[in-house]
Amino acid sequence: MPPQAEEWTFEIPEACLCLANPGSVGQPRDGDPRAAYALFSEEEGLLRYRRVRYDVEAAQAKIRAAGLPPSLADRLAEGK
Repeated sequence: MPPQAEEWTFEIPEACLCLANPGSVGQPRDGDPRAAYALFSEEEGLLRYRRVRYDVEAAQAKIRAAGLPPSLADRLAEGK
């Protein structure tokens, strides 16, 4: 996805086998701390990747409260 985009749409060619990995809410590795997900419409032949903001600070607090390594909490804000 382009940086800071909220949605990116791909047209899937008919009879094409594809693998999609939208990412996750957890430990992102692409420099974008927002949650990632994808929606596929078989009828339209479209795959829509989406990014949404979530409360990173609350997630970090829960990671720290659970006694997990601080680096896991720190990286959420950076998306790395």
